[in-house]
Amino acid sequence: MKTEFIAPDVLKLIAPKKLKAKDFEALAPEVDELIKRYGKIKLLVDATHLEGWDSMADFETHAAFVKDHEAKVDRIALITGHEWQNWLVGAVKLFVHPKVKAFDKRHADEALLWIGASDS
Repeated sequence: MKTEFIAPDVLKLIAPKKLKAKDFEALAPEVDELIKRYGKIKLLVDATHLEGWDSMADFETHAAFVKDHEAKVDRIALITGHEWQNWLVGAVKLFVHPKVKAFDKRHADEALLWIGASDS
């Protein structure tokens, strides 16, 4: 997974075609350092090429990563490339504390504005 800082407390994640446990193992130290520095962070996730997880174990690692970090993530903007991702964001809103919002890839600029907003 590629990462890019787009503001001091905002990290952009570019998801690969298939997510693997090693993606989250590599990401954790970077996210943990940002949380240590800023208290809470925001994530802009570009999932336009994401097709899913390599295995159920990889999905479980992703779920554990979310569980371990969700209280320190203020909001997540997900740029989607597939309809199932919009459905997933709707389901995640029921269980995850941060504000999560899906944006179609044609509206990536709106995602950037929303992730930078202080509230709403």
